[in-house]
Parts: sequence; C-alpha cells; structure tokens
Amino acid sequence: MGTTVTKLDCQPHGGYIFETRDKNGNVVFSANGTIHKFVPNKTIVRTFEMENSPFDVQLELLEFESLTPETSKLTMHIVYRTITMRDQMLQLPFAQGINMAHNRLEEIFKTNNYE
Repeated sequence: MGTTVTKLDCQPHGGYIFETRDKNGNVVFSANGTIHKFVPNKTIVRTFEMENSPFDVQLELLEFESLTPETSKLTMHIVYRTITMRDQMLQLPFAQGINMAHNRLEEIFKTNNYE
C-alpha cells in the first residue's frame, strides 16, 4: 500500500503515526493516535485520528487471538463519537485498503517462506 510507520511508541501514553504516499512521494493519507494499553500479542487500546479529514478521533480496541502456530485472529471494536460519524466512515473504501494490506502481508510471508 505504500504505508509507512513514521512513529511507533508502544507503551501507555505512547503514540504512532502512519503515512501512505502515492508513487510520486506525496502523502495521501496520514493517521495518528495515542496508545492507552499495549499487551504484546494480546491487546492494543488506542485512539485513531485521520489527519486533514472531517472525522473525529475514534477509540479502537484491538484483540489478538492465536489460532494455530501460524495463524491468528484480530478482532477490532471501534467506538465512534456519533452514529452519523460511524455511518460516514463506513462509506469510505476501508475494505479495499485493508484487503490490500492483508494481501501484501500474505505475499511477503509466502515470498520469505514463513509458511
């Protein structure tokens, strides 16, 4: 996807910044937040805010569950300020972006023989 992590501080009151650039190097998406809870391989509680957008900050609760030695499950619970904001966010093409990211991860694992 061209997304890079420009800041990652995985501790309570730490934070992160993600940026996605186009083929010319221009930032087309940037998000940041504060990490409130981090338990490796288990839980992340964080805020998520898209920069330069009309959307409010949201609260995300991420739970990781090991299914087999090679696979895991991620459950995301997202809290929006209003139902209207949630509905507006659901109109964005997140499914496409998430699928692109997951397909890329799968490709990297296969290429590097992690299976």
